[in-house]
Amino acid sequence: MNPLDGVKNYQVYYGHPTAAILKDMQNYDLVIIEPLHYTKAQVEQIKARGTKVLGYISVMEVATWNTGLMSKLQSGDFFTRNGQRVHYSEWDSYLTNIASPHFQGLLLTEIQNQVVAKGIDGVFMDTVGDIDNEHLNNPTVLKQQRDGLVNFLKQARARYGDIAMVQNWGFDTLETSTAPYVDGIMWESFNADTIKSDAWSQNMIKKLQAVDAKHSVKTLTISTRLSADSHKLAKDSGFIHFHEADAYVNWNAGLVTRTKDTAPTPVPVAVAPATKPATTTTTKPAETTTTKPATTTTTTTKPAETTTTKPATTTTTKPATTTTTKPAETTTTKPATTTTKPAETTTTKPATTTTTKPAATKPATETATTPVAKPTTTTTTKPAPSTNDQTASKEKSTQKTKAELKQEKKDKKKAKKLAKKHAKKHAAKHETSKHHQAAKGKMCGKVKHKTAGFLNFFKF
Repeated sequence: MNPLDGVKNYQVYYGHPTAAILKDMQNYDLVIIEPLHYTKAQVEQIKARGTKVLGYISVMEVATWNTGLMSKLQSGDFFTRNGQRVHYSEWDSYLTNIASPHFQGLLLTEIQNQVVAKGIDGVFMDTVGDIDNEHLNNPTVLKQQRDGLVNFLKQARARYGDIAMVQNWGFDTLETSTAPYVDGIMWESFNADTIKSDAWSQNMIKKLQAVDAKHSVKTLTISTRLSADSHKLAKDSGFIHFHEADAYVNWNAGLVTRTKDTAPTPVPVAVAPATKPATTTTTKPAETTTTKPATTTTTTTKPAETTTTKPATTTTTKPATTTTTKPAETTTTKPATTTTKPAETTTTKPATTTTTKPAATKPATETATTPVAKPTTTTTTKPAPSTNDQTASKEKSTQKTKAELKQEKKDKKKAKKLAKKHAKKHAAKHETSKHHQAAKGKMCGKVKHKTAGFLNFFKF
């Protein structure tokens, strides 16, 4: 059986988790996360009500910020063209050689440490599409890279059994090579306004449907425009859809609501001739929780300030120009229970949002550079000033608290910077496909917002 069977909604989130986010994740059938940010206990909390979890790994690229992996790479692990490494300046990453046995071993270790050891259900393999994008014009190299990817997938299956494996893009590679070994494929930029009028896209929908019928490979789609129309197109095609508006670093709260049906309590046979009727139980509505969106330093549009998870009672979808995260097309008003006990019967509704965030385009740039590992930043704790009075210990404790707060602030700033780079890449990675045009960014609104803030401060 395909581990993605029964998945009707999902969300991709590469930011850091909060208590509210972890709880809201339980409402989804599937979530895709950056496993570096999660502990095993947090993963178990997400899965408490049956949610499946996939952990992110990059298969065909290694970013320089990932100093741990970069330090382990050998020269043969990089793909070279005319003797030079292929470098993507916008993402500060290098194209890898998946045919390298050493690099395959490094990826298998990453899966063990970040996915299997944390109880995550499977892997989301990003950048697989680089095989088709980079090597399509060189049949010899193309076959070499595809064979290397297949060998890596076979080893993963042999070592980790029936874990879920989903690749991002690489449609031709899926059809010719990887379909027997993966459970799903992701199609980003699945926007109804381009898909409906594009012959290549219409043909690809039919191919993916055929691959699913033959090998049971599910298609996960993501749109950045026209949420309702894109969702309907995906559903009609038999795909699992998610509308992304915040570059994967802001959690979109309250899009789906999982309900728990409580069956009547069994009643023992009464001594009297008459049978005692079964008592019915009612489920107390859960208190609504407020999810604070993760703050980032990305150049994305201002995230919605509405953070409550109160489900909508109307089925009318708002136009795609709004910025609220209020879910549409939700037909149930019964909120999710607050207990973490797995639900006996779950009902999920398709997730639809109405916010839109255009993705930036990725230039096809090739340069020869040497990977430079980020220097490890060291932090020193400022010693507490010594005093002779009786409040010395209290002042020392205060200084320690300030130092911890300062370090925490520094860590958050670093995490935001990494999340910005990480999210920007995965939101825009494949918009450069010759079959789709990238949308223009909406910078004017953000600039206007910043200017107003500055004027208010100056006035004050």
